[in-house]
Amino acid sequence: AGYASSERRDGTLYGDNGSELARYKRTTARAGIDLGQPWGRFGEFRIGLGTQRVRATPTLVAAALTNAPSRVQASETGLRLAVVVDQLDFANFPQRGYRLVGEAAIGDNSDAGHFQRVEASAMAVKTFGRHSVSLFTSARGASQQQGAALGRYELGGFQQLSGYRDGQLLGNYVLFSRLTWYMRLAGTPTVSRAFFVGASAEAGNAYATRDELHNTSLRAGMSLFFGADTGLGPLYLGLTHAPRGQTGVVLFIGRP
Repeated sequence: AGYASSERRDGTLYGDNGSELARYKRTTARAGIDLGQPWGRFGEFRIGLGTQRVRATPTLVAAALTNAPSRVQASETGLRLAVVVDQLDFANFPQRGYRLVGEAAIGDNSDAGHFQRVEASAMAVKTFGRHSVSLFTSARGASQQQGAALGRYELGGFQQLSGYRDGQLLGNYVLFSRLTWYMRLAGTPTVSRAFFVGASAEAGNAYATRDELHNTSLRAGMSLFFGADTGLGPLYLGLTHAPRGQTGVVLFIGRP
């Protein structure tokens, strides 16, 4: 399987108190090829070579950020190994089953030299009548330097630490867990598989270095939502809140 993609997006760099420090444009290009083995309906295994180039250019910088670089760019090339085990009955609003995803990569990074990256996530769902309970947890880490606007991972946004802005927390190491309850509403809608109401409780944080993981200062977020599994993907209308973040209203289309 070969793949290639290019993405350009606007981003914001936030301070610890949620204030905006800088706005930037971030361009990411990826390409690679994988060899793999499907395991029937159980999952798949793949190994491949890939390359990625990232460039971030500030467009607006707060006066308080005196050491902001004019441009940050990095590239990496390496070998990755990925395993997926997927036994969920539905991709969106599943009612039973589990899903396990693991990925590891090694290679060379222009910013930090040799790099290592490990990512793992697990999800399990159980249903009692019309009520479903889902537990999702993930851990991700990459051994690279923390450049402005170039933290490897982002956290924040609907059900990715609800009550925080999209990408508000940046880092090279991320811990995150989410407990979700949702109830399937009675009736058979014609525009979607089903309608749901639910709530989520979330905890996690992003860290610049591995040493910061010893200080497990997790942030909390939560949401209340109405959802529908439509032909365009899952749709959510909800309320979000975080004790150290904000309270807001969200309309979200796609998987959180």
